[in-house]
Amino acid sequence: MAGQLPVSRVLFYGEEASNEYLLATEVDGVNAAVPSHLSNLPSVLGSLGAGLKRIHRVPIDNCPFDQRLDRKLAEARRRVDQNLVDEDHFDAERIGKTAVELFGLLLSQKPHQEELVFAHGDFCLPNVLIANDEVSGFIDWGRAGIADKYQDLALAIRSITSKFGKEFVPFFLTGYGLAEVDEERVFYYQLLDEFF
Repeated sequence: MAGQLPVSRVLFYGEEASNEYLLATEVDGVNAAVPSHLSNLPSVLGSLGAGLKRIHRVPIDNCPFDQRLDRKLAEARRRVDQNLVDEDHFDAERIGKTAVELFGLLLSQKPHQEELVFAHGDFCLPNVLIANDEVSGFIDWGRAGIADKYQDLALAIRSITSKFGKEFVPFFLTGYGLAEVDEERVFYYQLLDEFF
């Protein structure tokens, strides 16, 4: 991502016994979830959408990180089988459901196609930094890789709705350049996120 996106620069990586160490530069700005953005929220959210589009334009030809749906479903199944899914932290509309129930829903509603892009993987407000009402950087790349663009769109929509209200989502979508949203895929990728 270096040279293509505003991200931290790695200064040092090392391993010792069972520990790994990473030292990186700071990314300027404050996260997009802070209330100080309320005074210019439409502009900030438009910038957020444009920033996501910029991520999605990174070429995937030589990307070594596979986050496609079949791989994510296999990992979700493993997490269900090993009781690693935190059912107490499901989104409000899924509280009271079990991971097994939701996994069955994931399988039965799996989209037939993916629009593959380089995806951030956890594109929510705290992972985007803003300076002067513009995106100044992106952090938390642990789930990045080749994935459907709705992996990012769905989590951004959920994050914006939760923090600022659903009425602000169109500013983000306009910044991204998306006139029409596939609500089924938004629902699906928000559901998938319950497992991670």
